[in-house]
Amino acid sequence: MDPVYSGPAQPDQNGRHERMHRDLKAACAKPSSFDLKAQQRSLNRFVKEYNHIRPHESLEMKTPADCHDFSNRPYPEKIPKYHYSSTMKVMKVCQNGSMRWKSYYWVYLTAALKGKYVGAEDQGNGIWRVFYSDVFLGYFNEKNIRDKQVSIRLSQNLV
Repeated sequence: MDPVYSGPAQPDQNGRHERMHRDLKAACAKPSSFDLKAQQRSLNRFVKEYNHIRPHESLEMKTPADCHDFSNRPYPEKIPKYHYSSTMKVMKVCQNGSMRWKSYYWVYLTAALKGKYVGAEDQGNGIWRVFYSDVFLGYFNEKNIRDKQVSIRLSQNLV
């Protein structure tokens, strides 16, 4: 699985995903059910129809259940530690989803990586590439860090 980088509030950048959410909302949330059990039954019906009954044009009119192969690879109980290259600066992502840069500054990554270690690779001229294991997360320019109270965000391009 690879992460998809789409801009915030940019549904046009991820149309298939947004279409699934539109269908889910129409089937289960407009109107929502009276209680949680009824809402769960509604969601279960949607999942069954979406995955086993309704053909999808992008799958050559097959259902997702027809195309899906279950993995026989075991899921690890604990993710093994990743060893970053010795040329990388390794930092722990704090509870606020940011990594501390040079003791005073903050670079926001994502709250999903709280407590995990990331590696930053120097590209020269103040530009750093940030990775979580071998997944590229984005760039930041340390020259843009000016205020100790404000964090900057990673960007996907250097422009």
